[in-house]
This record gives sequence, C-alpha cells and structure tokens, in this order.
Amino acid sequence: MRRCGALALAAALALGGCVAKAPAVPASTLADANYLLQLGLMRGHLLVGHALLALGERAAAQGHAKHPSDELYAGVAAEFGQRGVQGFADELEAHASAVARGADAAAASAYAAVEAAIARTESAVDMSPRLAGRVIELLLREAAREYDVGVVDGQLANAHEYQDAYGFTQVALALAHTQLAALPAADSDRAVFARMARRIEALGDLWPALMPPTELARSATPLHAAADEVGEIALKFKQIGRFR
Repeated sequence: MRRCGALALAAALALGGCVAKAPAVPASTLADANYLLQLGLMRGHLLVGHALLALGERAAAQGHAKHPSDELYAGVAAEFGQRGVQGFADELEAHASAVARGADAAAASAYAAVEAAIARTESAVDMSPRLAGRVIELLLREAAREYDVGVVDGQLANAHEYQDAYGFTQVALALAHTQLAALPAADSDRAVFARMARRIEALGDLWPALMPPTELARSATPLHAAADEVGEIALKFKQIGRFR
C-alpha cells in the first residue's frame, strides 16, 4: 500500500393580477462545513473499503462499505431535499450489497456510482477557500479521534478505527489537492492549499499498512497537531468568502 448550489429558490407566479407563492423550502439544519464533513466521512469509509477489497480483505471491506448507511446517512439525508439535490441511499445499498456478495466488478462499478452521487450532493454548497480549509481541518480532527481509539499505548486496539483515520485523512488530502487544482496559477490561495497538502502528506508513516500490525509505535499526536496547523494555515486565505 502506498503511504498511506445552490438551494432551490421559491418562485412567484402572477396569474390575473394575483401572485401565488410556491411553498418555502425549509432552511438547512446543518451548517455547510458539517454537511460537507458528513459527506467526507462517508467518502472515507468507502475509500478504505474499496482499498481493502483490492487487497482481498473482503470481511474488513464489508464493514466499511456498510458504515455510511448504518451510521452516517440518516443524519444528513434530510439535507438533500432542503438543498435541492437527490440523495444516494440506493447507490450506497448497491455498493454494500455487491461487496457482501463478493461481486468485485459490480462493487467497483457501484463504488464509482456512489462517489459520483456524493459529488453531486456536495455541489449543493458554494465552496470558498475558507470553507474548504475548515472541512479539511474537521476531517483531520475526526481522523485523530479515530486513531486515538484504534491505537492505544503503541498497540493496535481497533483496526476499523485505525483504517477510518486513514480514509478521513486521504479525503482531506484529496480536497486540498482539488482546491489547489481549481485555482488559477497566479492565485495566492494556491500556496495555502499546497501547504495544507504537504502537511497532510507528512502523516503517511502513521499507517505502515492498511491491515495493521498488532504493535504500532505511533500515536494520534501528529494528527491532532496537523489539524491545529491546518486551522492556522487557513487563516492565510486572502478572501474569507461565504462560510456557515
């Protein structure tokens, strides 16, 4: 293993001098950063499950494939209609089912489909550099919490949580790279995302293998420190942008 929209707008219709208002769209209950965090956590579980499946670790992959549906999706499902996008429960179920059946080709196809569906729901948010930086920080903080559970006093305590920490960190890194690539070459915010990416890449030694050894002379301290540093680095964005 390598080391590891806008909301719908209410329309008004004038008929015969009268104005009929469409029902108001309910306000979103999750702040944008937390909404994107929940989607990122689902991405992280799926990423790890996909990688484990490629290693032939089917039992471990099944746990990660099921986790988004079992523990995360319900908490964000109501947001989709409020934000004017379609959810992806069917895609999650199709993927988890394919993994459980041992249908590797179907699982790979379903993984691509659910990733595309998550991207569609993420597009409901108007991403600013500051918001992206906040989501990256939150992903790292969650990764640190998971690693704290997964590795205790240099010993593997929970392989699933150890793997979760890897997945969340990789999603944070991917977001930093995506934002970096989307910015014009002359934009000073590129340097901020580049610093974030380098800081996250330096964490790779925390995961010597996706299927971990029983002894790990490591702790979550570097992850906690990286989250703090990313939060500080994000203050250097030249534009605050919209942020909830």
